[in-house]
Order: sequence, then structure tokens, then C-alpha cells
Amino acid sequence: MYHKKGKIMHLFFTDLDGTLLNDKKQITPKTLEAIDAYITAGNKFIISSGRPFNNIREVARRTGLDKYQDLLLICYNGSVIYDCGAEKTLVDLRLDPKDALHIIDTAEEMGLHCQTYSSTKVVCRHHDPESDYYAHQTQMEYIYDEDILAHLDEAPHKALAISMGDVKKLEQLKEKLAPWMEGKLTTVFSCPEYLEFVDYRSGKGSAVKYVCDLYHVPVSEAYAAGDANNDFSMLTAVGNSIAMINGSDEVKAIASRITKEDNNHDGLAEILFRLATE
Repeated sequence: MYHKKGKIMHLFFTDLDGTLLNDKKQITPKTLEAIDAYITAGNKFIISSGRPFNNIREVARRTGLDKYQDLLLICYNGSVIYDCGAEKTLVDLRLDPKDALHIIDTAEEMGLHCQTYSSTKVVCRHHDPESDYYAHQTQMEYIYDEDILAHLDEAPHKALAISMGDVKKLEQLKEKLAPWMEGKLTTVFSCPEYLEFVDYRSGKGSAVKYVCDLYHVPVSEAYAAGDANNDFSMLTAVGNSIAMINGSDEVKAIASRITKEDNNHDGLAEILFRLATE
């Protein structure tokens, strides 16, 4: 177990949407104060989200978290791990562009919106309510074009199918592609409306284990907080799992504790302040 100044060094992994961020996509002053106390005490703070790297880095910049040199970013549900202080990518797992295209083609045949990502933008064929919703949630720019591959300047980290209406179609898409995906891709629901396709080695839980090994901290001693089903692998990997009170029933059922307050009322502040003093 790594120690700092005679005290235990904690690792705290947190989801963004519905967990660290409030519904206005902000980190409130009290929670920022708690994060500062926690990090200043010598602990490690790790953001873990399904969002793309550039988007998470912008959130860190906008909220002031980028001032912490030891900040780590886990992006695309574990497909990328980035060390902000060293400005170095530690893990980088990608999809074959042709596989991303096959997922998009299959989803569209079923009447579903599906998209992938260039290094800076979302790429899909059609402008629809799903793309409007995603753009509003993430503030990311879209490229709309029939020729998806023409706009991929690098192999993508994930494909994402979205359904704002019949979410059962996402389960049907998952089942249809399951035999084809075996041994190379896996899926995760980041929320009931979002079905993500990533490299089979990805996952928030896998990223947790990598970071714990990096800092020589047993996963049984790590903390993780989340609200949605894509947080499952992260929450079950650590010894101290925290579900937001606003989280799904499934997440709350597996967590070792549930926050007293929701993401709009500094739900994580109490535990971060406590860990800062240990």
C-alpha cells in the first residue's frame, strides 16, 4: 500500500454525468472545494466517463480541474487513459473503422441512430433528434455525411447507438451483433438510451485495475462513484463503491454505500472531505 506522509493515499474514481456534474453540467463550488481538499491532502482523483477524450479535457479545463498535475482521465468507458500532468496517453484501445461502419450500417437498418468519432467531432449520416440531444448534452460538434470513413482521421475509440424512443431496439441491436462481436468488441449501456461499442479489453473496471496497479494501490482500497449501468464494472472492481442517490436502482443495489444527496446537491462532497482528513 502506497503511503504519503504517513497516511494512506486514496484513489477516487468518479463518473461525470449524473455524478460529479450537476444537471447543468457544472461542478458546484462546494464540490470543487472538497476535491481541492482531497487532492491537496495527497490523494489521487480520476475522472472516468464514456465521453470522448477532448470533451472530458474541456470539462476539466472549464471547471478548473486541469490545474491538478496528477489528474487522470479515463475516456470512452476505459478505451483511453490519459495522464494530464505528463501529457501522456497511457492506454489507447480503438475500433477498426470498418467495424464501426458495420455497426452503423446494422443499426440504421433497424431504424436506429448510430455514430462514431473522429479525433475532434462526432460523425454520423443523418441529423435527427438523437444527434440534437447528444450535441446538447456534450456540446460536441457533428459532421453529417453518407461517407463516414472519409471523416475518420484516425481509428475511432467507439461507436454509439442512440434511441430516444424504443430503447428495446438497442437490446435487439446488441443481440443481433453479439456473434459477430465475439472476441473483439463489447457493449455497455451508459444510460438506457445509449448503447456503446468498444474494444473488448475496454471498460471502466479494466481501467480501474490499470490505475491501481500504476499507483501500487490494491483495488480493494480504491473508491469509485457512479450513477449508471456503464459504471457497473468500475463499482464492482473497487472495495469502496458509491452510488449516487439519483442513480439507477441497479447501481444502488450493488454499491457499498449511497450518497445522502444527489448530483445537484454536492452528493460527493461529504465523502471527499472525509477522505481528505484520513
